[in-house]
Amino acid sequence: MNIFLPIIFNLIVAFVLFITPDWKKPLRVIAPILAFANIVIGVYLLFNPNIPEKYTAWILWDNLTKLVFFFIGFFGLVLSIYSAGFIKKKLNKYFSYFFLTLASAYGIILSANWIVLIIFWGISGITLYLMMQFNSGANLAAKKTLIILGGSDSLLILGVAVLFRLTGSFGILSSTWSMIAFICIAAAAFAKAGNMPFHTWIPECADKAPPPVTAFMPASLDKLLGIYLLARIFSIVTIPPVVKISVMLIGSITIICAVFMALTQHTAKKLLSYHAISQVGYMVLGIGTGNPLGIAGGLFHMINNSIYKSCLFLGTGQVEKVSKTDHLDKLGGMAKYLPITFTSMLIASFAISGLPPLNGFFSKWLIYQGVLAATAEQYPFLSILCLLAALFGSALTLASFMKLMHALFLGAKKYPKGTEKKFKEKFSLVFPQIILALSCIVLGVFAFDLFIKPMYGNLDLTGLWHPKMAMLLIVVGLVLGALIFLISRIKIRRVKGFAGGEGLRPDMHISGADFYEGIENGQPFKFIYGLAAKKIFDLYEVLKAMAFYIIKLLRYLHNGVLSNYLSWILAGGVIILVVIWFM
Repeated sequence: MNIFLPIIFNLIVAFVLFITPDWKKPLRVIAPILAFANIVIGVYLLFNPNIPEKYTAWILWDNLTKLVFFFIGFFGLVLSIYSAGFIKKKLNKYFSYFFLTLASAYGIILSANWIVLIIFWGISGITLYLMMQFNSGANLAAKKTLIILGGSDSLLILGVAVLFRLTGSFGILSSTWSMIAFICIAAAAFAKAGNMPFHTWIPECADKAPPPVTAFMPASLDKLLGIYLLARIFSIVTIPPVVKISVMLIGSITIICAVFMALTQHTAKKLLSYHAISQVGYMVLGIGTGNPLGIAGGLFHMINNSIYKSCLFLGTGQVEKVSKTDHLDKLGGMAKYLPITFTSMLIASFAISGLPPLNGFFSKWLIYQGVLAATAEQYPFLSILCLLAALFGSALTLASFMKLMHALFLGAKKYPKGTEKKFKEKFSLVFPQIILALSCIVLGVFAFDLFIKPMYGNLDLTGLWHPKMAMLLIVVGLVLGALIFLISRIKIRRVKGFAGGEGLRPDMHISGADFYEGIENGQPFKFIYGLAAKKIFDLYEVLKAMAFYIIKLLRYLHNGVLSNYLSWILAGGVIILVVIWFM
């Protein structure tokens, strides 16, 4: 019965917090302590699961479950600390939904029964809807999120119904599958993780929801759960090569399209949201290969993305909290006043861009190796195209984060003089960033021994990449550089800025937000961006427009005029008689 403890514990905490008064100060301390209890319970269960015989048909407890299980608790602890310092109103309700989300996440990954998984899957979507509305003006974005995720949940239910029709069982580890069931369940996984074409809820959620909510759900837990479900399908189903390459192509298209959208964004949260989508493409690409290298890379990238993306969203939340905006044109020069936030976001930016020896490089390296291995099995030309798309996406990711970091921290100041005195970093907001930034380094160096080997012990990657040696050489290089700098006694002088060979003048507008304006205004990108602005690629908006058109037509036909209704009845009767006659 120990295995049910994290679900029961978080459900009880959620219920108690929901019915208690809004005790702000005590909750800011109690909530992180309760979240830390999940870590303690998780570590205990990893070594003492204690699953009774009668529950083995209901509980999944393998290496994949253990991996996601640990990181649910990790993100719960880190983001509870940040939330305690960020959220100001209705803290009891917020943490009630927070712990209910954790309970649902544990329920999803532990479930070996589709019905139980669907119930917890739906709860996590509802809690995201509720938590988004802790920011005023987030109602429309929350509604869109709920409709997209709810619609994909319907596909999940349809897929499960097909499986039940085939097998007569709701067990997840079923050996009998159909292509319809696979497509429906994969679509639900895509929507949860934010992969195209079910991605459009993420930018609006990131723009309107509080930063801790964005970091907690779309950036971390939803990624874990969506990719977990996709990986689970690939682990229990024999996937035909044509389906594998289709999934890989979808992942590659997601990488490229989302990163091009990120390049042109003028707000930090929108830019990060499109990168959250782009990084899902890498995970889908890796898992789509269907080989151990690619799947290991996709799962590891799932963990890495949740870490550095949460760090970036939390850092942006810190910037927005002190400056009251995340618009890149209105920010700049904040590295001096927010040094910890700048450093943590810089490390996370390097990690998401795939720079060695950070965690993002290692997981992308595994994915590349998986794609190369897939070329010998299925459609070599298309597999190579997927690999090129992934490499090109990493280059564009680095380019867009140069824009972000310059606009936020290194550009010219754009706020009124004297306001920087209020720019102070709060411990509860920067401590989670430090933990996440350090995790990017630690996992980049030690992840192979900590996670990859326990899950895939037969993978021998020592000849491909040596993270420990790379880290040692980088540290030695930095130390030698610092010693040479100190011995040489070079004086640091601040040089007056210039642009295009001219000295900066007060009337000049220099902004990192305009780095890639030429891409947005050049063809064919201008045409494509124009279509995106009209929401042609937004599946939700397209379906909504079609629904309203049909409703408008029905309203025209059903206008309340009796003579029109009699005409429709007569025409319908004639059609029925004709059909009967020819039958």
